[in-house]
Amino acid sequence: MNDRQDDDLRAAFKALRRDATTTGPSFATLTSPTAMNAGRRRHRRRRIALAVAVLLPVAFILRPRPSSEPDFERFMALTGIDLAEVSWRAPSDVLLDVPGRNLLRRVPLIDITAPPGFPDSVRQADTNQTKRRTSS
Repeated sequence: MNDRQDDDLRAAFKALRRDATTTGPSFATLTSPTAMNAGRRRHRRRRIALAVAVLLPVAFILRPRPSSEPDFERFMALTGIDLAEVSWRAPSDVLLDVPGRNLLRRVPLIDITAPPGFPDSVRQADTNQTKRRTSS
């Protein structure tokens, strides 16, 4: 850098320092007991607000609730609807009615008998003799 650029840089820093001293508070006012107490009060308020913000949702989630089981007798008394006679059929249930659905619902019974003169085909029990490889 040359001397002219150094002088420009020094002038810019002097202007910045001048602006900072005129607009900002002094060090003595920042470190005074009243300023320190104000900072402590501000931090105390933030801690209290944070504690409330954390504990309020936790208290809301953990609050005791009434029984979650529906009271069908009370519902039937208020509405006059017998829930045992009501059935819900969704509009999309039509999509589940596929051709041959009744065939998929039941398992067919197949009666297989051995022809006369042939013994029933029963699988032999596994032994080491049947599982052993033949020597070749």
